[in-house]
Amino acid sequence: MCDLRRPAAGGMMDLAYVCEWEKWSKSTHCPSVPLACAWSCRNLIAFTMDLRSDDQDLTRMIHILDTEHPWDLHSIPSEHREAITCLEWDQSGSRLLSADADGQIKCWSMADHLANSWESSVGSLVEGDPIVALSWLHNGVKLALHVEKVRGSSFN
Repeated sequence: MCDLRRPAAGGMMDLAYVCEWEKWSKSTHCPSVPLACAWSCRNLIAFTMDLRSDDQDLTRMIHILDTEHPWDLHSIPSEHREAITCLEWDQSGSRLLSADADGQIKCWSMADHLANSWESSVGSLVEGDPIVALSWLHNGVKLALHVEKVRGSSFN
């Protein structure tokens, strides 16, 4: 179930959307810890979930849900090695950043302007440094890294 709340007048949160889908067995589906979730200006919701195969391998998935067509859930195998720690939409809602606990960042773009077709052609790696937050600037990406690792090689 996806329960997302948007700020309403007066600072209170109103329930904006709830979606439910069939339950998968616990052997194949496990929520990402921590769960990352982001809502775009195009009313697309991106959230993470891990998929466990029969031989116990984890595939870190990013799911894209169009709130106007909630029955069309699109799933992307993210190829992140570690847990996805953040998701962030750009201002147009057509590109999505994903980052993980191992410092890998990917930029996902809509292929042919379709919400059910995504590709990642750009990425970066801040090796060994978990990405704790990121956001879009008008000219690129801003990263927030652990201040404890300031003396690390990735800051040079």
